[in-house]
Amino acid sequence: MSGEISQENLDYLNKVAGEDPSVQRCLDEMEDALNAAGPGFMTDVYNEMAWGKVLSLLDADQMDGQQQGRHKEEGHFQEEHLHGEHVQEEHLHGELKAGAPSSSEIPAPAVIPEEPVEQVRIVKKSPSKIWLAAASLLVLVPVGLFFLLSAQKNGSPASLASNSLNEGMIKLLLENGDTIGLPENNSADIAAQQVKLHPVPGQLTFTPTGNANGRNTLLVPTGRDYRVVLADGSQVHLNAFSRLRFPFAFNGSTREVYLEGEAYFNIAPDPLHPFIVHTGTITTKVLGTAFNVNAYTDSMVVTSLVQGSVSTTRSQEAAVLLKPGMETVYASGHSQIVRAFDENITLGWRKGEYTYYNQPLSSIDAVIRHWYGKTLVFEDTTLTTKMLTGVIERDHPITEFLDGLKKTSGIAYQITAEKIYLSSNN
Repeated sequence: MSGEISQENLDYLNKVAGEDPSVQRCLDEMEDALNAAGPGFMTDVYNEMAWGKVLSLLDADQMDGQQQGRHKEEGHFQEEHLHGEHVQEEHLHGELKAGAPSSSEIPAPAVIPEEPVEQVRIVKKSPSKIWLAAASLLVLVPVGLFFLLSAQKNGSPASLASNSLNEGMIKLLLENGDTIGLPENNSADIAAQQVKLHPVPGQLTFTPTGNANGRNTLLVPTGRDYRVVLADGSQVHLNAFSRLRFPFAFNGSTREVYLEGEAYFNIAPDPLHPFIVHTGTITTKVLGTAFNVNAYTDSMVVTSLVQGSVSTTRSQEAAVLLKPGMETVYASGHSQIVRAFDENITLGWRKGEYTYYNQPLSSIDAVIRHWYGKTLVFEDTTLTTKMLTGVIERDHPITEFLDGLKKTSGIAYQITAEKIYLSSNN
C-alpha cells in the first residue's frame, strides 16, 4: 500500500482518536514504531509487516471489548479474500477438519499458501463501533500516515525522498536501533557497535567485538534472497520479504532465532546446545539438521525436513517429530498435520524458481508479491480457479511469465506500478 494521507483524512483520524482510546493507542504504536526504526523505516517493504502488527492490535482491542460486554451484537461479519487465496485455504482446511493423520496415513501434498490475504470485515454502522470505521480508513492509508507523521517530526517531507534510494537494499537493524545497509556490490568490512560485519555479495558473516547477546534483525526485501552465517557456523538462506532476528553470539544453553517469512536452515551440530526457531506460536527444535520453514504469517506455518530430525511444538500440544521428506502444516485453529513434500517445489525458491502443478491461478499471488512487489487483480473472477502448471523464474522479467500466460491460456494483462490486472482475452 502506498500514497499520502490527505489533511482531511488526518483530521478525521484525530477526531476519532479523541473519541476512542483504541484508535489513539493504534496511532501511538505507529509513531513509536517510526521512532524506534528511524525515518527510513517506511521506505522499505516491511511497512506492510509492521502494519499487520497494528491491525492485530486493533483486533485484540475489539475482542477485549466484546468480552467485557462493551459492544452489542448487531449482525455478523462477512469476510472476503481480496486475492483469491481462499481456494487454497479451503482445500487445506478440508484436510484439517478430517483430523491430523498419523505418519502411516499421509495425505497427498496440497498447495501451501505462502501468506494469507487481507480480510475486509463488514459491520453494521453504529456509534459504539465507530473505531472500526476508522480502522478501515487506516488500512487504506497507513504508509501515507507514517510519511506525514515523520514529515511533521522532521519539519520537511523532502527529507523522506532520499530514503527511497535505499528501497530494495538488504538491511541489518542492530539492537541499539542503528540501521546498516548492505549493498550488493560492497565487500568491505563494516565496523559497528560490538561487531565487525563481513558482507560479500549475497551473504553476511560477522565477528563479535564485545557483548553480543542482543538480538539484531536482518531484513530481506521484495525480489531478493540473502544468506547469513550465524555465530555457531549455522547457515540461514532467507527468501524474499523475510526477516530473521538473531544474536551475534550464542552464550546460553540454547541457540535461538526468530523468523518471519521463509528460510532454509543448515544447522551446525551441537547436542549440548539445541537450536530453536521461533515462528509465531510454533517452535522448531533441532540439534543439527537441514530444514525449510515457511512462516510469512502466524496463521500458517509449514516446516519441511530435508535431513536430520526436528520436532515442532505449539503451546498446549504435544511435540510432532519429523523424519526427512516429511513436513508439518499448522493452520490457525487446527492441529498440526504431517505429510510428505516435494523438495523440487518446496525448495525451488532457493534457485529462484517457483513451480506449480495443476494449481489455481490465484495460488501464485503471494509469490508475485514477494518477488515482484505487485498484487494480482482478477478483472474476470473466474480466472482465480483456472488450473495451470508452470514455473516462475525470479530473475526473469515478470512480463516473460505473463506473455506465456497470454499465449498458452488466453489471459490478457495490464501492469501498473503496484498491480497486475488479469482478464480473459476474448
